[in-house]
Amino acid sequence: MSMKPRGAIIAIAVWTLFQLVRLMAFSITQDVSAGIDSPAWMFPALMDVFIGITAPFIAYMILRKTGLAVWTIAIVWFALSISDHLDAIITTLTVPIAHSMQSMGSSMFLVTLIINTVLDLVAIKLLAGKKMRSYYLSSR
Repeated sequence: MSMKPRGAIIAIAVWTLFQLVRLMAFSITQDVSAGIDSPAWMFPALMDVFIGITAPFIAYMILRKTGLAVWTIAIVWFALSISDHLDAIITTLTVPIAHSMQSMGSSMFLVTLIINTVLDLVAIKLLAGKKMRSYYLSSR
């Protein structure tokens, strides 16, 4: 039986829970529906809401469960998050920034998206590391 890589698990779970902030993108879906924001923002906003809603469940699984399904779901969840960040980056570069993000400005929003993408990549790298694979995939 492998030892629990406690620090990495906690770091990934905390980063996962931080994704609750993405629920704020619900306002973008409302602004797109009202014709305030470009329709190009609908998919990134819906993905943000999905990531935000599922974050507590993913964090719980990362902290309390093991197995192939947990490990795979966590990696796929972070990959979806990265895909959403990349979509938001492209959208920011091609249409006016969403109304609710205007106070942040396009440049700062892009920097935030890039940092979030890097942190998601770090989470995947940690999950794919030998100790984490061993912990999640070993038979208990």
